[in-house]
Amino acid sequence: MLTVLLTACSSAPLLPPQFPEQSLGLPDRFSTSGSQLTAQRWWQSFSNSELDQLVNLALASNPDLQATYWRLQQADAAAAQARSGFWPRLTGALENTEQRRASSNNFDFSGAENEGNSWSGSLAAGYEVDLWGRVRSGARAAEAGRLAREDSFQVAALTLAAEVTSVWLQLQEAWGQQQLLEQQLDTNRKTLRVLELRFGGGVSGAADVLQQRQLVEQSQQELAQSRADIQVLQVQLAALLGVAPEQLPDFARTVSGLPVLPALPDTGVPSHLLLRRPDVRLAQREVLQGHYLANQAWAERLPALTLSLFFSGGGRSLSDIADDWLLNFSTALEGVIFDGGNLAAAERQQQAVEQERWSAFRNTVMQALSEVEQALINERAIRERLSFLETRTELADQITLRQRRAYGQGSVDFLNVLSATDNQQSLERQLLTARRQLLENRVTLYRALSGGLPAQDLPQPAAQELEVYRVENP
Repeated sequence: MLTVLLTACSSAPLLPPQFPEQSLGLPDRFSTSGSQLTAQRWWQSFSNSELDQLVNLALASNPDLQATYWRLQQADAAAAQARSGFWPRLTGALENTEQRRASSNNFDFSGAENEGNSWSGSLAAGYEVDLWGRVRSGARAAEAGRLAREDSFQVAALTLAAEVTSVWLQLQEAWGQQQLLEQQLDTNRKTLRVLELRFGGGVSGAADVLQQRQLVEQSQQELAQSRADIQVLQVQLAALLGVAPEQLPDFARTVSGLPVLPALPDTGVPSHLLLRRPDVRLAQREVLQGHYLANQAWAERLPALTLSLFFSGGGRSLSDIADDWLLNFSTALEGVIFDGGNLAAAERQQQAVEQERWSAFRNTVMQALSEVEQALINERAIRERLSFLETRTELADQITLRQRRAYGQGSVDFLNVLSATDNQQSLERQLLTARRQLLENRVTLYRALSGGLPAQDLPQPAAQELEVYRVENP
């Protein structure tokens, strides 16, 4: 009987059919789409070997990602624990008793059994017949939780890859800003020397020299800030790689400049694309987990049928256990008659949890849709802003050149030259920042469209020997 019941329970599927998607109200298409297929390793679209190495190193050694891996292992163990309810529980005991009478004791024991050696053994088996699906629901809930942790692992890996790429892009921009500021500082110093010579010859006024000195000081200040920004970004990058700043690899210090923006990816059909995202799958499986927990809470209110088998034996020798034994088999039906509404309240609580997770799932889907659309809108806006900045920069170059010529001819005040130069240098820096923002926005789009990373890219760190932390301090 136990074998038949066990086989019937263990053959039940762990998860139900696909969760219904028609109630999410997704649009047929996104507002914009390209034709380029996005690879799972989307950061390789930037065609930079240093970036590829950084992302691979971060995925392999980032401590936070490794912690997420061990949370997945916890969920896997919890699912195995829940599945153990499909099997009977078997316990055993073996006992040896040595009994002797003191020689100084004058009390007369009757019977030889009061002195000597005896053995006893027992086996006990217990099994709950899963009449109402309590065990099945618990196992399915645990399996849904394990799958949710798998998706959480993917979310953490995607987030890490995006953070490393974004910091790398900011670092490339910071190096570019430093080079640009060094060039501008050199130009401003040369202009200052010319003005000082003109002032010494009585051609320029003191105010012109002071204003140019102020511009030189401003360039030095911005250059110092740029160097500090580079150091901060390197520290951030080292933390993402899981190393100390001084251990940052040499290829992480390579100045390669901002990469070329890849072609716009194919955004696909929202109902197909978004529902493969790890964060959406995570929310979906949490809904399933809540559903099974609600079923389990309902089954907890009903009587439980348990089967018990007890075998015991004993004697003067170990072999007597198998010769002189007793077998008991019992069936029990046990249920709560009155508990003040505790189990009913627990069922209502799990039903509310299921409803909450359904709402959270819908919100996750809407947020995923919003992320893609926002990234597409931002890309169009940044492209347009870049076009304006490029035109303004070209005009600023021409204006600065003409203002310098006019100042040399004495037809304009030096303040016009100073204003034109400051505007020109500011636009050059804005142009570099906008190019980085366009690339960083593409990172956001890639992450929003990603269905997860290849399994071989995810870490499987070896367990560390932590015995040193288990020793109590004196």
